[in-house]
Amino acid sequence: MENDSRVKVWRGNVLTVPNHHIEMCGKPPELVAKGCYTAYFENQYGEQLVFQYDYKAKKGTLWCGDYSWEQPVPVMGGGTTIVLGSEEQEWLRLAWQVATRHETKEFQLRSRLDLISAHKAICDDLINHSELAKSASMRRSYSMMKKKLEKEERAILEELEKLRGVEEAEKIIRGKEGGT
Repeated sequence: MENDSRVKVWRGNVLTVPNHHIEMCGKPPELVAKGCYTAYFENQYGEQLVFQYDYKAKKGTLWCGDYSWEQPVPVMGGGTTIVLGSEEQEWLRLAWQVATRHETKEFQLRSRLDLISAHKAICDDLINHSELAKSASMRRSYSMMKKKLEKEERAILEELEKLRGVEEAEKIIRGKEGGT
């Protein structure tokens, strides 16, 4: 009799979560986690969020019942462009960190730059919005926010430049070691 060394897997779902949101929030997504990192969060009010990172596409997506299940939101650099509470922001940042732990440092930095660019575009829209343009304090507030984002952007760009310099130096060293 042959010995079957294949590992047997118990078939079935690991997690099934009922939707708590009203019909106006849209049809909840029916997600499959294969090839993805998937995380679920529910806050004290029963508001549900699902984050999924597709390893192959290197893309993060967030679904929020209160925002509309049917309008997935891109996730970049551990954040998104919709308003989230502090608990939700921290959960999403941690979920992103775990999901992208095997991605390169350059990927992490570029993804953070994408998020900053999206936030800067929102600031520009708010600064130029006709109703807000009437309020000097609102324009000033969004301008200050944009300047803070630009400062963070410069720091990340400097870090990317240093990273490239280190990579180039490592290539040179590897080339010299291979030639000796």
